[in-house]
Amino acid sequence: MSELITLARPYAKAAYEFAKSVDQVSQWQKQLAVAAGLADHDDVATIFTDPDVTDQQLVDLIIGDTKDSHYENFIRLMIENDRLPLLPDVAELYQHYYEQDSGALSVQVQSAAPLSEDQQQRLTAALSRRTGKDITLSIEVDASLLGGAKIHCGDLVIDGTLSGKIERLKTELFN
Repeated sequence: MSELITLARPYAKAAYEFAKSVDQVSQWQKQLAVAAGLADHDDVATIFTDPDVTDQQLVDLIIGDTKDSHYENFIRLMIENDRLPLLPDVAELYQHYYEQDSGALSVQVQSAAPLSEDQQQRLTAALSRRTGKDITLSIEVDASLLGGAKIHCGDLVIDGTLSGKIERLKTELFN
C-alpha cells in the first residue's frame, strides 16, 4: 500500500500544482474523485488492463464529457505509464494537498451510534481549535464499535470506542 502512495505522490502533486496555477483546483478535485470511483469499481478496473481496449477508449471512459484538454493529457499520461490503478491514491493525495493549502481538513468519524447535531458541532469546534483548520466531518455509524467513537483527523487518531478500550485492556493484561 505504501508503495502505491509513493508512486501516486508525483502525479497528485503535479496535478494539484497545475490545477492551482490555472485556478481549477475544485474542477480537478471533482474530476479526480470521479476517476477514482471508476478505478475502485472492479468491473471498470479490469477494463484498465484489457489489451483490447485502446488508450483513447480509456481516456473517453475516464474523462467522460469533460472538455479540459489539460486534464485529458494528465489521464493520457497515467494511461501511457500504466498508472490508472493509482487513481484512488492520486485523488486522496490531491485532496490532502488541497486541505494543507487551504487550511481545511476532512475528518472521518466512526461512531457506534448516530451523532446529534450538538455533538457534531462540539466535535467540529474542538478539532478546529486543536488543529487550527476548518473541519468537515464525515460520519459513519458502525455498531461493531459497541460504544464511543473513533476519529481520524489527519495524522491524529483518537480511539474512544468501547471495543478499542477492551483491546487496550486485553493487551495490558496479557503483556
